[in-house]
Amino acid sequence: MKGNDSLCFYLTVIISLIGGLFLFDSSFSSYSDLITYLSIIIGFKISSLSILFNSPLRKKLWDAKNKDYKTELHRIKDYYKHSVVFEVISIILIFVFPASLKIDFWLIHLGKQSFVLPVLMGSAYCLYKICKDLFRIFTFPTND
Repeated sequence: MKGNDSLCFYLTVIISLIGGLFLFDSSFSSYSDLITYLSIIIGFKISSLSILFNSPLRKKLWDAKNKDYKTELHRIKDYYKHSVVFEVISIILIFVFPASLKIDFWLIHLGKQSFVLPVLMGSAYCLYKICKDLFRIFTFPTND
C-alpha cells in the first residue's frame, strides 16, 4: 500500500496496539480462534484473487490508470500482497512469541496478548480495502 492507505493502516495498528495493552490480559487463550480467523481470511483473499485473475475484468483494470500506482490492477495487487503478508506474519508471531514471556513496561505487561487487537484491526482494515475495491470494480463493463 502507498500513501494514505499505508498511513491509515499503520495508524490503525499502532492505535490498536495501545488499546490492546489495556483490553487483553495474560489470561487470553483464544489464539487458535485467531489463527483460524486469519486462515479463513487468507483463503478468501486467495480465492477472490484467483477468480479476478481469470476474469475479463483484469484487462479493464490493466487499462485503467491510477495516479499513485501504475494501473488499477497494480493497486489491487498491492492490497492483496500487503494484506496476505501481514496476516501470515501475524500467524507466525502468534506461533513463535512465547506466551510466558512478559515484559513489564511501566505498569503495562507486554506479552503475546498484546498482538491480538492489532492483528484483528490490521486484518479488518486490509479486508475492508480489498472488499471495497472488489465491489467497486464489479461495476466495470466487461462485454466489449
